[in-house]
Amino acid sequence: MAGIVLLGPKDPFDFPDWRFETLDIVHDAETASIWMNYRADAPQCYTLNMLLELLQLRDSLRALWRSARMRDFPFRYLVMAAKRPGVFSLGGDLASFATAIRARDAATLLTYAHACVDLVYSYSQSLDLPIVTLCAVQGQCLGGAMEAALAFDFIIAEEDAVFGLPEVAFNTFPGMGAVTLLTRRIGPALTERMISSGETFSGRAMFDASVIDRLAPPGGAHAAAVDWMREYGDAKWRRRRALAEARRRSYPITHDELRRITELWAETSTRIEERDLRHMERLVRAQQRLIRQAEKASKQEGGV
Repeated sequence: MAGIVLLGPKDPFDFPDWRFETLDIVHDAETASIWMNYRADAPQCYTLNMLLELLQLRDSLRALWRSARMRDFPFRYLVMAAKRPGVFSLGGDLASFATAIRARDAATLLTYAHACVDLVYSYSQSLDLPIVTLCAVQGQCLGGAMEAALAFDFIIAEEDAVFGLPEVAFNTFPGMGAVTLLTRRIGPALTERMISSGETFSGRAMFDASVIDRLAPPGGAHAAAVDWMREYGDAKWRRRRALAEARRRSYPITHDELRRITELWAETSTRIEERDLRHMERLVRAQQRLIRQAEKASKQEGGV
């Protein structure tokens, strides 16, 4: 990928003891699943370093699938989740965006954006592996985090989870997959309405709108995901995989489409007015406050 240097895949024979700065990786033998959990101490937005680790994990899982290690650690589900109370992810790195936009540095925006859509495309294709992908959402899932979740085959969310695409507030749009992925799930009219509103939506509202596939009670996303994977064994897994593949064939997503949209996002973002940029910087401060609050809650929960 132009602009960044990808990290090489982890050694399959070191699995499941792979170490990342921002992710915890867990293999669950009972459900034949691999959980990619955002660590509690990881950045609560997608920094470029976090994106690089997620891309490295993608390549590592592909290498694992091709290796003899699969005999010891088979997996047919990949689950994305977070270990942070109250926050799944706050989305894009707004502080970096604001700095690049002030400098009219389109190259930095494009490097970040291309990394995002490369990852989103891989998720939308189930990593090009014969697996089913599942996103388990608790807390706030905003902007780029919602786009990442939408790329997974299925989504489970807690009733009080918070989803939103705030980009309209500073006169741009969600450029890392939301337009394509939401349209595939709920059609163009509802997609445009949701994006244009800039509103936040509860997990319950997203379920009612058919954006997500199953609801969990507050605090119950992990348990609901495990129960969902346990349901009816092989037959249900085959049906889910077939459904996800049928969706891909009916509403195909191309890497080129995602890149063209994200390049439009970068171009649009570098042209926003000063008042929009100031609003983005206010959102940066709000994002940082949310991060501090979540970190404080995490320390209290851990007895620190």
